[in-house]
Amino acid sequence: MAKPSATSKASKKNQTTIPGRVRKALGISKGDTLLWTVNGDEVSIRVISKVKIDWTKTSEMSLLEWTPSKDTEPEAGV
Repeated sequence: MAKPSATSKASKKNQTTIPGRVRKALGISKGDTLLWTVNGDEVSIRVISKVKIDWTKTSEMSLLEWTPSKDTEPEAGV
């Protein structure tokens, strides 16, 4: 199986876009953490973590932020 290869250029801010075929081959998506390793004039990139979001827990925590506590409830007649 051939390894995917592609080129990209560095921007004025030294940023680059990971080419689509490379992202697809490595399964890279938004929020992933990449490990860049330099060995001489070669660089390897490894995906070291994937963001896994349990949206049910995220929603629950967001709702808890909006639940008034006894300390924040206004007193009667104020």
